Amino acid sequence: MRKVNLAVCALALAVSSTTAFAASNGTVTFNGLLQDDTCQIETGKEDVLVTLPTLSTSVLAKSGDQEGSTNFTISVVDCPVAVTKVSAHFNAINSDGVNPTTGNLTNSAVGGATGAEVRLYNLDSTSSQIRVGDTGAAFDVIPGTGADPKGTTTLSYAGGYYATAATTPGVVTAKVQYVLSYN
Repeated sequence: MRKVNLAVCALALAVSSTTAFAASNGTVTFNGLLQDDTCQIETGKEDVLVTLPTLSTSVLAKSGDQEGSTNFTISVVDCPVAVTKVSAHFNAINSDGVNPTTGNLTNSAVGGATGAEVRLYNLDSTSSQIRVGDTGAAFDVIPGTGADPKGTTTLSYAGGYYATAATTPGVVTAKVQYVLSYN
């Protein structure tokens, strides 16, 4: 019995000593700001439906092919005077909804097309990709006038097909959540 207790103590000491001698390489500090007076999505326009064009699989024949980019907008109203820029931050609805390698939305259609994802884009001079989990381009708030100083803006982005391999025919469906972000 004493030998077993001695062995358990030795093992516990060995495990704890490796943890105690682990090197510290750095620190991650998180800073943020929460506001109580923010912009609103225009009532009745919170959910956006984007219909991508029907395309041939031949235009999405290999990994990296991109086609069918389609614009969409998010209407923002009631921005306080202090808010001068607004953008959308895009989040996956669930962990299966995003490809962590490409940053694209995965196809959630049961029995749908294979090899096809949906990529988000900024509609600015760069037309750069917005990876799911990132914030899109910011847009200037147009201040209100007269008795109502609250501002408005329209956020403009795009989504389109992105091939991860030769695509097969079928339906493509993808969803992403967004929240407003203020600069």
